Amino acid sequence: MESPQPGPVVSAGGASCRLGPSPTAQAIRLTGLRVTRGDDLDALLEKLPEPPWDVELASDDPAIGLLGDRGFERYMGGVFMAREAAGVRADPPSDIEFADYRNDWAQAFSDLEARAMAGLAAFAEMGSPSGYEWGAGHGVFIAALDAKRRLVGFAHAEMPDGMIDWLAVDPDRQREGIGSGLVRELGRRVVDGRGTHLMAVADEDSPGPAFLRSLGFRDRGHRVSLIRRSAG
Repeated sequence: MESPQPGPVVSAGGASCRLGPSPTAQAIRLTGLRVTRGDDLDALLEKLPEPPWDVELASDDPAIGLLGDRGFERYMGGVFMAREAAGVRADPPSDIEFADYRNDWAQAFSDLEARAMAGLAAFAEMGSPSGYEWGAGHGVFIAALDAKRRLVGFAHAEMPDGMIDWLAVDPDRQREGIGSGLVRELGRRVVDGRGTHLMAVADEDSPGPAFLRSLGFRDRGHRVSLIRRSAG
């Protein structure tokens, strides 16, 4: 997992974006892409490193059509959701401990990630290893451990804006309150870091939106994630 520090801004004509690692694909994320003309987009893409590139846009952004004409494919539809970081209600099991994630748990993390996130569009694009197994120290990364110190859940969010980008619970321990406990812990850390909100883009074809709504998140619009893969 790369550092979440802001990357360089690239612009050409009326098009611009900021480059950085994608949280949901093995690609360069074109963050904040602004473009209305195909010629400007072509000039912008010529300035970028080699693909893969990905971008997340509002579902009604006209740039989606321009990107599609240039080889970008949709890989996920999501619901953008948000709530205040403070006051997330949770009642996790008594055998669960929440702790800062450690990179020496990488193998256990990868094993859990593969089981817990199978079938999700973002994980299909990330593949395994995803990079999150080395994510200690980047943003806020919380692990859920059972009484035998086995990893049974994890949640990562960017700081200080509180964007949740990776969260899962062991399929054998779901619906016990572990996920809500992880979100509560993220919220506490965001507040400690002087952030105000938690946000997420939840895969519309997953249980994610319903889970977050149960914790008080509200829908703020629909998003689309697109990727242009490398020529090789």
